[in-house]
Amino acid sequence: MSPVHIASTKQINLSIIIVNYNLAEEIENCLNSLLSVLNSSGKIDFEIIIVDNNSPDKSLPEVEKKFIQENIKFYYLKENIGFGKGNNFGFSKTSGQYICFLNPDTIIKEEIFSQIINLFEGDSSIGIIGPKQRAKQSVFDFSAGFSPNLFFELFNLLGLGVFCEGFIMHLYAKWKKKKLIEVNWILGAAIFIRSELFKTINGFDKDYFMFFEEVDLCRRVSDNGLKVIYYPGLGIHHIGSVSAKKDYRLYAIRTYSSKYIYISKHFKSLHGSLMKFLLFAQLFSQIIIWSILFPFNGQKSKQKLSAFFYLINHKLKLE
Repeated sequence: MSPVHIASTKQINLSIIIVNYNLAEEIENCLNSLLSVLNSSGKIDFEIIIVDNNSPDKSLPEVEKKFIQENIKFYYLKENIGFGKGNNFGFSKTSGQYICFLNPDTIIKEEIFSQIINLFEGDSSIGIIGPKQRAKQSVFDFSAGFSPNLFFELFNLLGLGVFCEGFIMHLYAKWKKKKLIEVNWILGAAIFIRSELFKTINGFDKDYFMFFEEVDLCRRVSDNGLKVIYYPGLGIHHIGSVSAKKDYRLYAIRTYSSKYIYISKHFKSLHGSLMKFLLFAQLFSQIIIWSILFPFNGQKSKQKLSAFFYLINHKLKLE
């Protein structure tokens, strides 16, 4: 579903899009934090678009009743179309000059929005900006990262690639002392982009159902000659992995299959073949790791193992 931007008679500063799937309670907390910050600052004309991806949990309408105001709109889809296409749908309902894609499990405690808009307006070479997504981990930073590569994929054979990348980003951000950092991707929990740019690159790639769509989006922004900027001096609180904890099997299947799609799109020839080989090899190493962990966490291990066997049988391609 390609985003079709609908013109509005009123140009506002910022459109915030939140895609929901079974996280009504988190949506309520997120909205309360957003309104507290945005209304108290009074610096930005904003709208908030909530897109429900046909959640089996039907409690979101009760949340909607608590936020009846003109600049907050709820849309209920008849099927789960995934994260990227859900955001594309939300974009089609916006009128803001700048777009913020925000996860439901985020809390905003400081006024970051006007500062990010000022960065865009002061530098036309910036395509995407992401704030620091604060979590409990003190030595890992998963807010942004580097392009998938053979180095990290080798570490992923032991399940350590993401932690290695997060540790390097933590050290890099600390060394840069909260200054702007040019990176390869921003975590999809909080992404800021110009509306016109998002429309120009045709939004999130519809081939991704969930995961790696933000890595792909940042890659296409970079390919258009624009910078992807991580700003650790500004932060939000990101709970993280809320949906994953409800279904580890689906999380694992979607993560690996989406990564396979990304590699297929952006890596060619021998390099691409090596990346795919390592990705497939990781499935076998993960089976060994989660078999060892089974006595300590049987339910999670069972779901993970089911996912890895499914992916091996389907050669990482979903049917």
